[in-house]
Amino acid sequence: MRFALLGRLLALAAACGLSAVATGKELILAEIHPPGHVLVQSEEFMAQRLTEATGAGLQLRVSHSGQTGGEGQSWQKVKEGSLDLARVNLSALVNDLPAVKLLSLPYLFRSRDHMWHVLEGDFGKRIQTEAEKAGAVVLAYYDSGVRSFYTTKKPIRSLADFKGLRVRVQDSPVYMDLIDRLGGTPVVLPYEKVTDALRDGEIDAAENNAPSYVLSGHYKYARYYSLDEHSSVPEVLVISRKSWLQLTEAERKALQEAASASSVFMRKLWGESEIQALARARREGVVVTEKSQIAMSGIEAFAVKLYSKYITNYPDMETVLAILRTK
Repeated sequence: MRFALLGRLLALAAACGLSAVATGKELILAEIHPPGHVLVQSEEFMAQRLTEATGAGLQLRVSHSGQTGGEGQSWQKVKEGSLDLARVNLSALVNDLPAVKLLSLPYLFRSRDHMWHVLEGDFGKRIQTEAEKAGAVVLAYYDSGVRSFYTTKKPIRSLADFKGLRVRVQDSPVYMDLIDRLGGTPVVLPYEKVTDALRDGEIDAAENNAPSYVLSGHYKYARYYSLDEHSSVPEVLVISRKSWLQLTEAERKALQEAASASSVFMRKLWGESEIQALARARREGVVVTEKSQIAMSGIEAFAVKLYSKYITNYPDMETVLAILRTK
C-alpha cells in the first residue's frame, strides 16, 4: 500500500510539473531563439551548472522560441518584475540605457577582441549601472557575432542596392536611422514575425548574424547574404532586480558564477557555429557576398554620419574616442 501511495504521489507531482527530487525555486529565462541555437545551448549549460551548484535548490528553465514574447516585451517584463530573466540584444535596450546608443553605432568595433576589451572595462560598468537604475541586474554578456544584411531579391554590393528596400530592424533609433540614411525604409518587427514577413513580401531584407539567419529559416526566403558586418552589438543576460533581491546571497553567487561560466562556454561555441552556418547556407544555395566584394567605403561614409547625431555631449565623445583607441 505504501508503494501504491508513493506511486500516486509521484504521478501527482508529475501532473503538476514537479520533480520527484526537491524542486526548490525556479527562475524563468526568456529566449527568442529555438532549441539548438548556441544561445539556447549556453543557457541550458547555465541551468545545469546552477542545478549542480545548489543541489536543485535553485533551478533555471529556458523558455525558448519566443514563448514569452519578443525581446522588447521580455525586457519590459524584467524591468517591471513580472519575468525573472531574459537574454536580449543590447541594442533593444537603447531607450532605457543611454550608453547603449553609443555601442550601437555602426562599424564601431575592429574585432571581437576589441569589443570584449571594451565590455570588460569602464564602459561595461557604465552599462551595468544604467541597467540597475532601470530595474535589472546584468549577469553576463554573450557574443552575438557580427550582423550582416540578407535580402530577398538581390545581393547588396554597394550603397545603391539599399535604395527602396524595406528592411526589418529592431526597435532601435540607431538602426532605424542607419537604414534611412542608406536609402532604405526601416520596418520595426518582432523577431518571431520576420519569417512570415520575408515569405509574404512585407519586407525585402533583414539583418542578423549567420547562425541566427540559418537556424531561424530566414535563408529559405532571403537567398542573399551580404557580409558587410555593420554591427557586433553583444547580447546581455539580465535578471529582474525584484527576482534578484528575493535570492539569498548564496543563490546570487551560484547564479552569477553559472552565468559567467555560460558566457565563456558560449564564446567557444560561437566561432564554430558561424563557420557551420555559412557552410550550410552555401550548401542550400544561398548567395554569400564576401565583405571584399562590397563597396564598403561608400556605405561606411554614409553610416558614420550617424555618429554626430548620437554623440551629443563631450563625455560621450570621450567615450567613443576611448572605444576607438582601445586595443
